[in-house]
Amino acid sequence: MRRLAFAVAAVAVAFAMAAPADASEASALQAKVRAALRSAKSFVATASIRPGLTAPNGGAVVYTFVAPDRFRQTVSGMPGADDTIIIGNKVYGNSGGGWDVQTWSDRLVNGFEGDLLDFKIVSIGPESTDTTGTFIAIDPHGAKSSDTMQCTYDKQTSRPMACITSYETITFKRFDDPAVTIATPEHAKKLD
Repeated sequence: MRRLAFAVAAVAVAFAMAAPADASEASALQAKVRAALRSAKSFVATASIRPGLTAPNGGAVVYTFVAPDRFRQTVSGMPGADDTIIIGNKVYGNSGGGWDVQTWSDRLVNGFEGDLLDFKIVSIGPESTDTTGTFIAIDPHGAKSSDTMQCTYDKQTSRPMACITSYETITFKRFDDPAVTIATPEHAKKLD
């Protein structure tokens, strides 16, 4: 009887370890990852886009964040390649013909930056190492609202390291690097 009780307990422990994390654990990790990104002094996330229908030759999108209110997105190698800088509520754009600037509402600015800063984590994945964890998040650029990306993160800092989807790989680097800066474009043409 003792052996049976021990075997049942061992199976229960193994099942608990293999079971996916519940929604509250995913929500707690989501809060930590979001806070880690928003509290970083700076970081650079590079999305390498695989060749496909919308980007026949592939391409790259480089996101640069400098706290508290500077954000840059540079698109290259794809149709519609451009450069966007947000400083507070001023949005600067350059599609190759010089810089334009206009004022956006907080809602628009937060929506633009939110794709990078506000991960929506749906589950915690199996741990890959003692220092690196995994999670699955909603893909903000997915074709369907159910599209997801698989991500790794540093357990000590809760900062994401990489996210992979069917069409891109995003790597996060240069956290708190003082050399990461975003200059205000000079001589921008006002659009509003």
